[in-house]
Amino acid sequence: MKRFIAVILMLVTVAVAAWLAPMVLQDPGRVSIDIGRWQIELSLMVLTAGIVLVWLGLSLALALLRLPGKLLRAGRRERAQRQLEKGFLALTEGDWQRAEAALRQSLDYRPSTAGFLAAARAAQGRSDEAAREHWLQLADRRFGRRHFVTQLARARMALHDGRLNEAISVLEDLHLRKRRHPGVLQLLLQAYQDAGRWSDLRLLTPALRKAGIVDRQRADELAALAAVRQIEYSVDAHQLEQSWRQLGRGLRKASPVRRAFGRRATELGLDRQAGALLAGLLDDTPGGNVDEELLQLYAMSDANERAARIASCEQRLRQRPSHAGLLTALGVLYLDDRRHEKAREVLERAVDIKPTYQGYAALGRVLDHQGDAEGAARAYRQALHLSAHRRGSLPALALPAADDSEQRGE
Repeated sequence: MKRFIAVILMLVTVAVAAWLAPMVLQDPGRVSIDIGRWQIELSLMVLTAGIVLVWLGLSLALALLRLPGKLLRAGRRERAQRQLEKGFLALTEGDWQRAEAALRQSLDYRPSTAGFLAAARAAQGRSDEAAREHWLQLADRRFGRRHFVTQLARARMALHDGRLNEAISVLEDLHLRKRRHPGVLQLLLQAYQDAGRWSDLRLLTPALRKAGIVDRQRADELAALAAVRQIEYSVDAHQLEQSWRQLGRGLRKASPVRRAFGRRATELGLDRQAGALLAGLLDDTPGGNVDEELLQLYAMSDANERAARIASCEQRLRQRPSHAGLLTALGVLYLDDRRHEKAREVLERAVDIKPTYQGYAALGRVLDHQGDAEGAARAYRQALHLSAHRRGSLPALALPAADDSEQRGE
């Protein structure tokens, strides 16, 4: 911009000189200067030329006088730049002490927000909280972009150190100011996940999608995952029901979420709520491909729900008589209902169709109840052999240390 103005001034000067030149040549004019007994007469052009020469001489002299200072400042700037680069390289290498020392030398001459934040990161690497806060205070301002960036750096450092509540508090404040800032949203996502705040993470997914961090499908998957975790970490029946009510209608219809609720409700002894939900999931299974995990959950019940679940499994089994998972679930229900002959019959059919850990474990329990110690031992050995390959087994079908049927609501 300065060069552009200088060029314009030069062009204007040349234009004015070209306009005045003919008149000056015709009548150059004369200037008389009286100084005491002295009188100086000269033409206007000579006077103008003299003034210009004097101005050029003074400018040159002033430039020569200022040259040492400029050279000194340029040298200091160059050294500061080298120290800044040295500090950033040491920071990248993880040499925190050398990085902070180099950055301090650079910042003594040329302060910058980026340099202060880098020094704060180096101090954090040395676990020096006082130095870290000192550098952050130097980088911060009350308002504006520098304040926002400094607070974001503060939150990132707190998250790195495991100070989750502090990080979340800062990030939530920044999120209120800039709702679509990708850095804030990504750190909030990580902080909520590390802190186990699944409800907050689920509520954050629309903002993640609007900011373009995740697409719609990924946002839905993330919301479902957060809902599953929120349900799994419910500590009692009240919290579980409260978590379920907080979910939107779309999430309540998602199979992973409903399966998680059925599993946790069963673990907390809410057999009636779990039974109704699991039955609905089994009815909604497309193409008759009954989910094995759902069947295992469905087989876990107390005495009040057992008869209804037995009838439901028997009805489904008439439609699919060779489904090993249905046979295993029905066998476990028969076993818990003390109908050992029927349990043995369906479980033997189940392991003949598809040998599984769950099937052999339940069959071993049945044979134990019937006094067939040798048969029970064979079944348990088969179950142990298959245990290395099983996936997602549930405690209700684990090998028993004693007769636990008495503890299932009898």
